[in-house]
Formats: sequence, structure tokens, C-alpha cells
Amino acid sequence: MNNREFLGKIEKNNTPCPICGRAHTVFPDNIVMNAGALEELPSVIAELGDFKKIVMVCDYNTYEVAGKRAEDICNFSTVIRLNPVGLHPTEKAVATVDTGLDADLLVAVGSGTIHDITRYVAFTRGINFVSVPTAASVDGYVSNVAVMTWCGTKKTLPAVPPIAMVADTNIIAKAPYELTASGIGDMIGKYTALFDWRYANMITGEYICDRIIDMEEAALKEVVDNLEAIKAQDVAAIEALMYALVLSGLAMQMVGNSRPASGAEHHISHFIEMGVMVKDNEAYHGEKVGVATALVVERYFDVLSKSLSENDFLKAPESNESVLKARFGELADELIKENTPDPLLKVDKKVLLEKWSDIQKLANDTLPTAKKVREYLASSGCSVTLSDIKVDEAIKYDLVNLSPLVRNRLTFMRTIRLLNR
Repeated sequence: MNNREFLGKIEKNNTPCPICGRAHTVFPDNIVMNAGALEELPSVIAELGDFKKIVMVCDYNTYEVAGKRAEDICNFSTVIRLNPVGLHPTEKAVATVDTGLDADLLVAVGSGTIHDITRYVAFTRGINFVSVPTAASVDGYVSNVAVMTWCGTKKTLPAVPPIAMVADTNIIAKAPYELTASGIGDMIGKYTALFDWRYANMITGEYICDRIIDMEEAALKEVVDNLEAIKAQDVAAIEALMYALVLSGLAMQMVGNSRPASGAEHHISHFIEMGVMVKDNEAYHGEKVGVATALVVERYFDVLSKSLSENDFLKAPESNESVLKARFGELADELIKENTPDPLLKVDKKVLLEKWSDIQKLANDTLPTAKKVREYLASSGCSVTLSDIKVDEAIKYDLVNLSPLVRNRLTFMRTIRLLNR
């Protein structure tokens, strides 16, 4: 089943899932994705309601590639153009959009940063927004959370998904290729995100839905199968990547959090973005995720290559508080709150011992090797190593071992903190 067939099955299906029993409510109801789709934006907005104060949020670059045409054909009351230089989803960027805002509908024209800022402002204002992506760069376009760097700390904050998406694949296919490569990296990260989700379910009984797993894996396979065509910037292949990214965002909606799309690989990316050990890194989010995925699988296979016994557990693992205070500086207090209670408290050592062979099998069955991940990235023109994203290779150990503390989520990487490995 291809991405479009999946999308058609879940768009308006809010009945209890036959697999997990939960109702998976998803938005938006209206996704227009085709060549020339931007011309349909006025009619899409008109179908949504009688809005009087429509405000478009974009940056200088996305205004030129899509925003200017959108302004010509739509009745916007205001256009907010942000400076893309050094632009990140922060409290300052939110304030720039939110201060003096008078709107009953927002339209986000841009990539991930513009969308995170817009969806968070829409949430705090209690209004809706429409998504107009300009690049296949991230999976967060239809997400119901905003990944923000808030007062220096990486946070996933509640937000709203768009009520409609208008994705013009002609525009998306012409985006700078590093943005498309970011989207590939974000999708490659689903290998370890899904492994971590399955692992947590296996060890703690955390909720999981195999239907969503299947959906994400099918989307990931379609991307991996089309890497050469995506690199050639074939419009149909770029559209397949965009559908995969949208499906990943919908998977997050279906669960109610980012679990299906974010695991240890995203924690490494977030750690870099927090600037604790790496200052002012301008690599795209998906670039960092792709590079981090190779690091994660490398670490996982190394740890899982050995058997596990009682003697492998640390008698006194270093406390989160001591590590955070020693290594995270002024961010420590906020991260101590984030790590309370520690998700490792849910890990029963006896269960971990009993399930170890199952975890090994899960890794062998579902994870590519680090070499294969790097081949995927290299063949599609993505960043492959830490050096490629301007991160010192010398801090690789700290990146891998400290990054689980940026988010209160059980991953296999976090569990390794219990072991003498």
C-alpha cells in the first residue's frame, strides 16, 4: 500500500482502531498535494469558513518562492515576514509573531521553523492555521506539538495541527536540496524511533499500535526505495517523500505525542540544538537526525552483541541530577524537572534480563546497520558524519551518552545508562 492509500484510509477515520482499540482522530481533513496546488489556496480557505482577519507568516525566502503568490491571490489582512538568518523556534520568534497579532486564521508558508512558530502561536491564541509547506524537510507539518528551544532548553510544547494543508510539489521540488536532504534524514530516523517504541512496549507495557508502526514502516520503505529519484529531484519522488513526512506527522497525532517519530536519534539532535557542547550549529534538524541515527544503531548493536547478566548492571548508576548539574550548566534545573520521575524507574531489571534475547532479535529484524544507514545518507546526498554537520567528532561519546537526558522518554539508549557498557 502506498502513502496516498494510507492517507486516504486514516484522514477521516476517527472510529476505534481495530488493532489497539483507541480512536485515532487526525487533522487536517483537507490535504491538497499536487503540482500547482498553491493556486487552490483561496478556495481551500473559503471552504474552511468565513475568516475576516487572515495573517500569513513566512520568512523573506519563503515569501519569494510562495508567499508573494499567495498574497496576490488571497485576501490577507497582514503578512508577517521574518528574517531567516538565525531563525529558530524560540520564545523570541514567537513574541515577534504574537505581539500585536490580530487574526482569526494563520497561514504558515515555509518549512519546519515557520510551522512550529505558527502552530504554537495558533495554540496560545485559540485559533486555527493552514499549512503551506515549501520544502520536504521535516515531518512536523501536520503535528499537534511544537518542538521549541525555549529559554535554551529543548521542549516539545502543546500546539495545534493545521486544519488544511496546501502543498505545491512544483515549489517543494525546487527547494534547496539541503532542505530535501533534511527530510530524508528525518525519515531515516524512524528506524531507531520505532525500535525504541517497540522496546519500551516490550519492557514496560507502554502503549503501542501496530497499525501506526506499519504505516510508518511503509512510509519509510517508500522513501528508501526512491532515494536516487529524490536526489535527482524528480517531482513524483519528492511528492512521495512529502507524503511520507505527512504520514509521520499524522502518526504523532494518532498517538497524541511524538513517540512514533522520535527516539534516541532525535534526542541527540535536540542535544546539539540546545548548545550545551555545540554552539550555534546551523545544520538542519533532519541532517542532525540522519547522522544521529547512524550513531544510535552503532551503539545499539555494540551493546546488544553481548549477552546480559546480573553482573552487567551498575551497582550505583550516576544520578541524573549530578550529571545534569555537572554538564548542563544553567539548563540543569529545568532538565532536572524534565527528568522527574526518571523513566528508568519503569525498567524492571529482571524483565530486562528475561527479554534480552528478544531485544537482540528486534534489533536484528528491524534495524539496518550503521554502515547501511550511512550508505542511505551518502547515496541521497545527505550529511553522513558529525563533521558534515560541523560537530567535533571528539564529543561523539558525550553526545550519545548525555543526550537521553534531554527528554523524559524511555529509549534503549537511556536504558544503557543502567549498564556497565
